[in-house]
Formats: sequence, structure tokens, C-alpha cells
Amino acid sequence: MSRLKYPRTAIACAVAAFALTARAYAFDPFTIADIRAEGLQRLEIGTVLTYLPLAVGDQLNSATSRQAIRALYASGLFQDVQLLRDGNTLVVRVQERPAISSFEIKGNDKIGGDELNQSLKNLGLAEGELFRRELLDQVEQELRRQYYANGYYDVAIESKVTEEPNNRVSLKIEVTEGRVTKIKDINIIGNTVFDDQTLLEQLELRATNWMPFQRSDRYSKQKLVGDLEKLQSYYQDRGYLKFNIRSVQVALTPEKESIYITVNVEEGDVYKVKSRRFSGETILNERFLEALTTTRAGDIFSRKEATESADRIEAALSDIGYAFAEVTPIPEVDEVNKEVSINYYVEPGKRAYVRRISFVGNTGTNDETLRREMRQLEAAPFSKSAVERSRVRLTRLPFIEEAEVETKPVPGSDDLVDIQFKIKERPPGSVQFGVGYSGAQGFLVTGQITHTNFLGTGNRIDASVENNTISRSINLGWTDPYFTADGISQSISLFYRESESVIRFSSGFNSNILGANLTYGIPLSEFVSLRAGLGFEEVALETFPGTTSDEVLQFVVRNGTRFSTYQFRTGISYDSRNRTFFATRGALHALTLDLALPGSDLQYFNASYRAQTYVPLPYRFVIELNGSVGYVDGYGNDDDVPPYENFFAGGPRTVRGYRDGSLGPRDTPFGNEFGGKLRTTAQAELVIPLPIESDGKSTRLSGFFDIGNVFAEPADFEFGELRQSAGIAFSWFTPFLGLLDLSYAFPLNAKEGDRTDRFQITFGSGF
Repeated sequence: MSRLKYPRTAIACAVAAFALTARAYAFDPFTIADIRAEGLQRLEIGTVLTYLPLAVGDQLNSATSRQAIRALYASGLFQDVQLLRDGNTLVVRVQERPAISSFEIKGNDKIGGDELNQSLKNLGLAEGELFRRELLDQVEQELRRQYYANGYYDVAIESKVTEEPNNRVSLKIEVTEGRVTKIKDINIIGNTVFDDQTLLEQLELRATNWMPFQRSDRYSKQKLVGDLEKLQSYYQDRGYLKFNIRSVQVALTPEKESIYITVNVEEGDVYKVKSRRFSGETILNERFLEALTTTRAGDIFSRKEATESADRIEAALSDIGYAFAEVTPIPEVDEVNKEVSINYYVEPGKRAYVRRISFVGNTGTNDETLRREMRQLEAAPFSKSAVERSRVRLTRLPFIEEAEVETKPVPGSDDLVDIQFKIKERPPGSVQFGVGYSGAQGFLVTGQITHTNFLGTGNRIDASVENNTISRSINLGWTDPYFTADGISQSISLFYRESESVIRFSSGFNSNILGANLTYGIPLSEFVSLRAGLGFEEVALETFPGTTSDEVLQFVVRNGTRFSTYQFRTGISYDSRNRTFFATRGALHALTLDLALPGSDLQYFNASYRAQTYVPLPYRFVIELNGSVGYVDGYGNDDDVPPYENFFAGGPRTVRGYRDGSLGPRDTPFGNEFGGKLRTTAQAELVIPLPIESDGKSTRLSGFFDIGNVFAEPADFEFGELRQSAGIAFSWFTPFLGLLDLSYAFPLNAKEGDRTDRFQITFGSGF
């Protein structure tokens, strides 16, 4: 076809909204007899016809031509489109977008990685995709924004597009990161009530100081906005209702190495609370609402207290079914007297009911095992506190690491919600097996299996076997936490032990103990439970002339060598911890009593009290306080205590830094650890947040101070005899060994004869 022989009239042109390169010519409408495409390289004519909203027999006019061009541009396949006429043939002349033959980013050490590469691939900037210049510009702008957000204001980003044969291009982005731009100084102007240092402490951004690895001196617009909000909150929480930030100047030095920030503030006057009232649909009794608010007449106005009061009212309403209640504290200002009347406007919405409760993520746990921990029930009114308590009960299960809850409105209903718990499980048990040799104990064979979620039921099994030269033992245990539907637990244990020592060193006697226990746990309230059960032990002792300690010989002379003991086991506990492992708040108090019943060959009791308290601190620090007191003694006409019932101290669970069980009285004449009737220990720990883990649910680092000892009789207690230690500890919930505890301690007042052991390790003890 020749242009001279067959003159063409270009028909439709360019839609201004696209601002592209299509041309517009005047034309007369005509009926399309044929369609031909020009300029195709990789694409086929069929592809063009697929996106072209015209066919043979259609009329081409100004309206249909605009629609055609829009459709072809919208396909993303072309960077230029023209519609031409050749007689009654529609000629579609296109310029295809080039394909990306390669794409590379170099020099982006601080920003990027696999996550950035995946994001670029999702955008369409990857090998084989069609090239669009606007996408490349967007990537360049986003990279620059991210570098600015991380303090790199000297960054240089250059994009290179290289044309290649067959309508392809190679893309390359070269990044020169430069040095981090740091905040040289932050100035606050206009403040007279609070000094600069006090206000600067409220900000997350800081001027560069001497501290290594400082990151708070990197300027970020988002962080600055947050800091200005903190500054405003600080003033408004102290009565300065009209506090205003008049201006903010951010100055970058010419070499882009330093930033100076100047904040100009207007403090205003202090406002006091004049009164409070409640409006809207309050639902609750006004006297009850007043008890929930802390904004009292005559107090200095605090935005924080007003907001927290509104939150407490919302929580109270949510506990009776109003899941989407909104309470807005509206300050009504008296400018003359500088007073504020707070109007709590209540919008309860409709009362909501729970349609369905579901669980996701529980691959190894039966649905019913989780559902029985629910305090929020299906078909019942929604209760925020019941839902939260249900979540906490899930996290307290030893095989659950984390539980998150989400409340979802039911589509098409304004009074129904669904509750979904997202479960993250932890290893439910540990398996340990070992074979070895010890000069003191000979060949060793040990095995232990612990599982806290047997077959997904939440039942616990324990089985252990140990065999060496001086001891042999078999222990079997089973616990069903829901023996009855209302939460009464049942525990059964069987054990057999042969031993030639009390704890670590032999006192010259052998003991064979066969026993069984049956114990029930009875919940008295959400936090309080009662323990009650029975136990039986059959004990045989064997002594040896010249090697048995005087204490053991005297006990045998008075009581013989064989004993049958029937025990009553009871106790009461209060537990409000938010997690079983690595708790961060709450407390545990447990009082137990094991009593050898009248009719037993020996009559004695073993009483103990244990307390744990967790106090959360700012910046994810936590204080953990542990204390215990144990006392064992005979009763009636018998004040003898079997040697194997004595208390021992020293080691990871009592006083770290001293060898396990080494503290307290020793036997005569050999000087081996023999234990005593009274044990007192206390541990204080400061839990330090780890940067490698944000939630602290599987690892924990702490600094500790331990104190304690064991005394032969309560009358022997002396504060000066309590051993002390300090050090650092690390705990890790491992996949196979259970809870692994490492500690390094410095004994602070060890005395002559004490056996110290600075580094100590235990594992599998967390269940």
C-alpha cells in the first residue's frame, strides 16, 4: 500500500485525559469493512482485537474512537495508539511497550532485601514484564521516601533505562546511600512552665550524644509528628487545655549531615474541672458511671484521665453486651473562669450477642480442648472482660505460646458478632534420653517423656526411668485437667525409687520407696482452686556399720527400717498470672499441706507456701519476685522426720551460685548434705527485654538476686546464715527439651565449706 495511491484520513484522536501521543484528525464517520494492525512486534493481531471494542460492521465515529483508544491504552500493552482510515479499513497503528530483559538495584545496603525485590516483582518491575516508566518513577520516589524516613538525606538515586534489540529494555537503579543525617539539636521555644530537659524527655527523637549505636538521632517526619502529639498530651494532661504548637522548623545543613529542629510552643493557662455529666443513652446507673470516672470537680483538667474514664465506661458497657459502645468526653470550656465541664456522651449502640466462637492455628489441639477454657459463651451477650479472660486462659495452657482474639460483626446484622481466636502452639512436651558414665555413679541410663497435650486433649503424661550405680527409679504420671465437665482435675502418679543417697552424696544408707498418689483439683472461683487427695508410700531403709551417718542410725533405732505411710494431701492456690511460662503480670500464691494420717508408721506433716508476683515496668521491663517457705516436722508423740523428707537448698530453683542441694545442715561424722526441717528462699529478678524477640514468650533474659538457706530446726534460723547470690539468667523454651535455664551467679557471702557452682543449667523443668 502506498500513501500516494491510497491517501489516508486519520480518524479519531487522542483522549486528553491520557496525555499520551495519539494524534487527532478531522474525519467523517464510516462503517468498518476490515481491521488491520500495524507496528506489532511480539503481539499478534488477535491480541489487539481482544482489547479493541470494535468489529467489522460497526460504525467508527468520535465517540467509538475515543472508547477504542481508551480500551487499548487500558490494556497496558501499548505506549502509543493511533486509529487511521484506509478506505473503509480501520488501521490500528500501535507502538508496543518494551519488555524488561533485566532489572537490578545496586547499592541499597540499608533499604531493601528480599522483601523489596518481591514488592517490585508484584508491581510489575521484573524480568519478562512490560516496561512502564511511571512505575519506575514511583519506585524511585518510594526508595527516596524510605531512605529519608531512616535518616539518609544525602542519598542519590539514579535510574537507567537501556534499549536492547527486539523491543526490550534493561533497567538499573543505582543507589548511593551516603551518610546518615543526624539530629544535631532540638530546641523548644516559648516554654516557661516546664524546662527544656523535662520536655525533651517526652520525645522519642534525640539529639546526637555519646551513646554507641544510637538510633533516636535519626530524623523521621513520622516520628516528629508523633513527638509533637506526645508534647501536646504532656501539657493537656496537666491542665493546659489550650496548649498550641505555633510552628515547627526543620533545618538541614548544606552538606546534609545534620538537622536542627525548632519547636515554638504556646503554653496557655491551666484549666480546672468544673463539673462532669453524662448524656446520650447512658444505660448504666449514673452513680455507677461516676465511680468509673476520675475527673472530679476542682481537679486540674487532664485529657488522659478524661479519655481513660471514657474507656472504662465503654468497657463496662461491653461487659453487658454493648460491644460497639462509644463514649466521647466533650469538654465545655468556660474561658472566663478557666474551667472545663466534661460531658461524657454515651452511644451504646445495639446490644450484641455472640453467634460463633472459632479457633485457627490449633493444628495439634482438639477444638474442644480450647473451647472448655471459654468464659464467653456462644448465643450469650457479648462481654469484653469474658472474652479477654478466655484469651488469658488459653495463653496459660502449657502448650499454647500465644492467643490473639478478633471480634467481627456479622454481615447483614447489627446485633451479632463472631469471635475468632488465633492460636500459636508451642511444643507440648520434651523427650530426653541419655547414656553415660560417671566416676561417682558408674554407668548411667536415663529417659524421660513429658507431654502436656496428649492426643490434643490437654491431658498430661509423665514417664521417667533412671538407672545407675547408686539409684534406680521409675515414675509414671497422668493428669486430666477436666476430669469433670465443671473443671475438676484428676492426677494419678505411681513411683518406685531405690537410692543410696539422700540427694547428691551418700549418707550411708539405702532406701526403697514404692508409692502412689491420687489428687483432685477443685476450682472455687476463676482464680482460686483447692487441692485434695490421698497418697500411699511403702519405705524400706538399709544401714551399714561404719558408713551410715549418726543421724540416720538414730532415726532407725527409734523407728525401725520399714514404714507404711498414708497421706492426706491438700492445699489452696490463687493464680492470676497472664501466662504459665514467661508471665509479665499477675501473681501466684500456693499453700500446701501433706499430712501422714494417724495409723501410719510415721506421723509427720509437710507444709509449704510459695508466692510469685510480676510487676510490668516501662519499656517492657518486668520485675519478678519469688518467695517460698517450707516446714516439715512430726506431730503427736513423734517429732521424727524421715531423712528422705528433709528440705534442701542451693541450685537454680532456690539459691543460684551454690551447688544443687548443698546448703544447710550436714550429717556427722561425714559432713555430707543432710537437709533440714525449715527452708526459706527468695528470688528477685529484673527481666530485660531482648531486641531479637519482641514479645518475650519463648526467651527471657534477667538479672537476679537470690537469698535463702535450710535450717535443721526453726529455732536455728538466723538471718546472717542466709546465703546470697547475684547474676544473670537466660531461659529458652526449646522445641525438644522443654524449658532450658542457664544462669551464671556470683555467690555474695559464701562461707568456708560451701560448695559453689557459678554456671548452672537445667532443662525439661518447665512443665
